[in-house]
Amino acid sequence: MTEASKSYTKLRRLLPWAALSAAVILVVLYVWTHSIGPDEGQAEQVQAQQTAVPAGLKPAVSSNGELPNEADFEQVAESGTLVLYADKNTGHFKVRDKRDGHELRSYPDPEDWKLETISGAWRNHLLSPIVMETVENASKTEVKVSSLLSMKGGIMSWKPLEDGFAVTFGIPSVQMAVPIEVRLKDDYVETKVIDAELAEGKVSLINLKVYPFLGAAQPGGQDGYLLLPDGSGAIYNIKENISNDRSVYREPIYGIDSAFNSVYTNRKPITMPVYGIKSGGSAFLAVADEGEEYGYMYAAPSGVYSRYAWATVEHNYRLQYFQPTTYDKAAGFFTFSKIKFGGDRKVRYYVLPESASDYSGMAAKYRDYLMKEKGLKQLEAGGSELPLYLDLIGGDSEKGFLRNKFITGTTTDEAKSIVDRLHAQGVPRLVVTYQGWQTGGASRIGFGTKVDKRLGGNDGMRSFAEYAKSKGDTVLLQTDYTLNTDGDDFDPKKQAMQDQAGSVMKFSRLQSNDEVAIVSPKVSLNKMKDALNGFASLGVDGLQLSGTGNMLFSDYNRRSLSSREEASALQSELLDTVGSKLAAVTVAGGNAYALSGADAIRQMAGDYSYDLFLDEAVPFAQMSLHGLVPYTMNWGNARDEYRKDFLRSIEYGAAPTFGVMHAKTEKMKRAYTVWQYSLNYDEWEEAIVKEYNRFNEALGDVQGEFMTSNRTIAPKVKESVFSGGKKIIVNYNDTEVTVLGTTVPAQDFVVVKGGEAQ
Repeated sequence: MTEASKSYTKLRRLLPWAALSAAVILVVLYVWTHSIGPDEGQAEQVQAQQTAVPAGLKPAVSSNGELPNEADFEQVAESGTLVLYADKNTGHFKVRDKRDGHELRSYPDPEDWKLETISGAWRNHLLSPIVMETVENASKTEVKVSSLLSMKGGIMSWKPLEDGFAVTFGIPSVQMAVPIEVRLKDDYVETKVIDAELAEGKVSLINLKVYPFLGAAQPGGQDGYLLLPDGSGAIYNIKENISNDRSVYREPIYGIDSAFNSVYTNRKPITMPVYGIKSGGSAFLAVADEGEEYGYMYAAPSGVYSRYAWATVEHNYRLQYFQPTTYDKAAGFFTFSKIKFGGDRKVRYYVLPESASDYSGMAAKYRDYLMKEKGLKQLEAGGSELPLYLDLIGGDSEKGFLRNKFITGTTTDEAKSIVDRLHAQGVPRLVVTYQGWQTGGASRIGFGTKVDKRLGGNDGMRSFAEYAKSKGDTVLLQTDYTLNTDGDDFDPKKQAMQDQAGSVMKFSRLQSNDEVAIVSPKVSLNKMKDALNGFASLGVDGLQLSGTGNMLFSDYNRRSLSSREEASALQSELLDTVGSKLAAVTVAGGNAYALSGADAIRQMAGDYSYDLFLDEAVPFAQMSLHGLVPYTMNWGNARDEYRKDFLRSIEYGAAPTFGVMHAKTEKMKRAYTVWQYSLNYDEWEEAIVKEYNRFNEALGDVQGEFMTSNRTIAPKVKESVFSGGKKIIVNYNDTEVTVLGTTVPAQDFVVVKGGEAQ
């Protein structure tokens, strides 16, 4: 054997080991580089961010353990309604309402301060204009709660603004600077954290609460409450904490971000970035106006941390995630995102007059905000008859012997029959949403526009849409461009969202016991643009989009990076895109950023989370939207408590809705996705017609009116009032009641219009 042959043979023997060594090196490099997720190659930026602290950071005059001195406040701005005063020594402010003279302070109410017994760090927190959570660096997991005073910080700079002031709080011990602007407008004061000037030094900022004790109140025998955007809206009555319950409320605005190690709770998701506090005869509404995608609603009852009940927007700058170090993700470590979430954080505090200092007044102010700032417009008077929102189940699949078996729920011809029968019984107008129409039925989610041939195919859908529209009805197809089960035109590795650790994000479907890839929002938008002509060719009026406007996650797929803020904008653009091509688009749930692009909100929450913190559900969300956007709550045939939830739908001003199919319900008992217990149209026809007539009696002629008031007028008796003067009194009791001169039967309602009961 020649030397060359020997060398070649030796090289061949070494190659497997060399390949293995190279593979090990590659794995190590992958783990090391991916341990910083999307921040790869940004080490210099991280270092610059951590050391970009202004030189000469010095503490200024701060509190001596007591409230700010009232004599130190100076007027810095005035509007037609409010006057803003500021204290240059502490950075605190107060607002006086010129209408009734009451004051809103950024610090605890001095009248109650003498009753406060808390000491130590939390006494300092109560007095501080900023409270924060930090870690020593982003790779650590031990979070420290601190505040300006507990960290011996103070005011680094101060300057007057035309309509307020700008203050930078400095904490020398950790080289942190937090710049805030406080501005006064006509009927609100606004706080803004300036992201470009926010400096971190020895610690990394996890979250920040700015003036968290603004409007904080103690029980003191008052009838005040905190309003929180839990479900339809819920209130916590400010009261003595006799149970010694230590629970607090902390929920992310627009839901959890699955790109991180988010904590799931059983609470209903927050769809509106608002909260309110009523104390005695005064109240305010807080609206997170910028950067709310990275906000949490935080509230603590009296007896937790202090005697004060308080609520605030918690500005989030980093989230924790799990970084795997093995391919099977069995091993790894928890860490925080290295680069903080950018963007200014702005909150408006609307000061309400005494005459509107309740949750009805708060809802009216948020409705006004949606019209002035988000472009929503009052609905035109559409006659005196409500539409019936009818969801038809097309089909689904179940497991077969060799392959999935299709289950037919409602063909397009059968859909015509259902529409005919409802019109024949006096229902004048339907908004029909066809579900499970695509090939494979409801459990198949993709970008296609083909109708399953077993339901009638594309020709059958065109025929049904034409027929329904000839009756004056509207036909929508339900589709979901946020999830995908198809493999033909979707590659999860390239087109699905990825979390901070680089893993494909998936949505768990409980009914079908599987996981579905979550589509990158940029991909969803482009796919919808490609599909719109196909939808239009089916002759339908529009689409109901599931997921869009309801789920909001960060996307770390390098092919389609998007922050939560960018994702919300992309979802809004998708809604506008559909609206520009088709006549109607509806969404399920509906986060606030989706309201301007939706023609109706389906399946709105009609209740609250029933946890220990909260006391009662109120229709804050419905009051804010009535007269602006039509909405429905849960299907009539899927209610938890049939009669109670029917009455609540009436009280909350919702449109009637049912979900049915032509087939017997038991056909779907093994279906992957369709799980409802009672869907057969024949069994529900009589109830649908009867309920529709009751809904129409109560709400048909107020569709375009605002709901101006909702209140309890007797035990378990509610009154809703509309802008035209119509009242609906709902009796949830098991016996009839007479209230305000009107007798209301048990478990029923009465309409009062023009002073006469109807």
